[in-house]
Amino acid sequence: MNDQWLNKVEGLFKKQYQELCLIAYSYVADIDEAEDIVQDVFISLLRRQDHNILEMDRYVKRSVKNASLNKIRQSKKIEPITEKVLKLPYPENPQRIHHDEEIKTAIQNLPVQCKKVFELCALEGQKYSTAAETLNISVNTVKSHMKKAYKILRVELQDTQLFLLLLLISHLR
Repeated sequence: MNDQWLNKVEGLFKKQYQELCLIAYSYVADIDEAEDIVQDVFISLLRRQDHNILEMDRYVKRSVKNASLNKIRQSKKIEPITEKVLKLPYPENPQRIHHDEEIKTAIQNLPVQCKKVFELCALEGQKYSTAAETLNISVNTVKSHMKKAYKILRVELQDTQLFLLLLLISHLR
């Protein structure tokens, strides 16, 4: 490793460490994790055999962003929706109980195949491909049923605040 490269990397580290940690933190929301990501990027940079990076600071910022996104992908765990998740923290709140019942009723009122697909994918957390195999239908059919289910539920639950929960579920997919 040549000294000029080492000095360039070290200078960038000292100059931008805090900013890079903030960038990583904006993605992972954990300061220790953010610091690890930034340090890993600089270690990777020091190990590079190719020292021909034209805009080093842009390269490092992009690397921190990508490493943060990779960390999120690696740690992302999708939990299936269960009765426990649907129940709200204050069961004695009559409005909450009413919303729970509205959601259950709306799901029960879905067309039969739509309901099966929705229960497998959204409530049990199965992947579209697994649900398609279970129901002996194509993945595109599963996608169509999920789209139809969300459309119906959006109309049925338009007045309830818990429809936001369903939107959240759809964005996790």
